Amino acid sequence: IWKSEEGKAMVAFESVNEEVDYGAALRTTRAFVRGFWLMEDLPTRGGAKQCRVTLVQQFNAGGVFPTWAVDKKLPLALKVVQQAIDKFRQDDRI
Repeated sequence: IWKSEEGKAMVAFESVNEEVDYGAALRTTRAFVRGFWLMEDLPTRGGAKQCRVTLVQQFNAGGVFPTWAVDKKLPLALKVVQQAIDKFRQDDRI
């Protein structure tokens, strides 16, 4: 789902229930994910364009999910946010 208005854009996502052939027998847990990305323009600061990106995500592991597993996997899930920050960083241009 995509929604756009002046100075804002939102992309929503949701996992789908499709069978996937991974080519091997895996011990996996079926999880469900939904969320959205919100990108907003902010006022120019020091002549540089600014924006804010917000990620809101809901994760349902379908049962008990140990906190140690969340602690281990969460940094991997948030890595995409840091990659976007690094990709669009323009500190050297200010």
